Amino acid sequence: MRRTTRRSTSFAVVAITALLLACDESPTSPDSQDQASAAPELAAYAGNPVVLSASGSGHVVGPVGPIAEAGKRTFSFTAQQRQDGTTTGNFEYRTGSGQRQNGRVFCMADLGDGLLAIGAEGTQRVPENQPPNQLDGLGVPDAERPDNHGVFFVVRDNGEGANASAPDQITGAANTTLVLVNGICVLGADHPLVPYVPAFLVDVQSGNIQVRP
Repeated sequence: MRRTTRRSTSFAVVAITALLLACDESPTSPDSQDQASAAPELAAYAGNPVVLSASGSGHVVGPVGPIAEAGKRTFSFTAQQRQDGTTTGNFEYRTGSGQRQNGRVFCMADLGDGLLAIGAEGTQRVPENQPPNQLDGLGVPDAERPDNHGVFFVVRDNGEGANASAPDQITGAANTTLVLVNGICVLGADHPLVPYVPAFLVDVQSGNIQVRP
């Protein structure tokens, strides 16, 4: 009788161990589910590396360009362009008077002379009744919100630390149409607005901008 009990107990231990191993290997376990959900995202980027990235945060003091409101302005942004041309990122821009702008980055363009244009779809503009761009003379229509709200700004990375040739620079965020923003990204240095960009650049007083090919 004791031998039968021992054999039954041994069989039960083996059965439970096998069951636990099967559960660990099951694709329905939490770890397996996480890996399965992450696989498509990893596969989407396989063979499609980042070829250009830009990021920055900080503040500027004074007018951003000859017609912009004076005062402290803070900014932050990220942008990544992959080999297939897909560009993603976000930006936020705040003025000293409480105006706030947010958007989703969808394009970047090399304008030459170290200038990088970053284009975004505007997702928020507070207050909504901000004055127009006042750039009509340069062919820049005001935003048509919310369905046709494009935003672009230009940055220049002048180096890091002791190797910097000058402070990093940024323009204000111009609220306009998605068509115009897309045109800047497509034409790049050939866009007719490029010669006017230097007049709207200001030095970053606190913070940093990094552009990496």
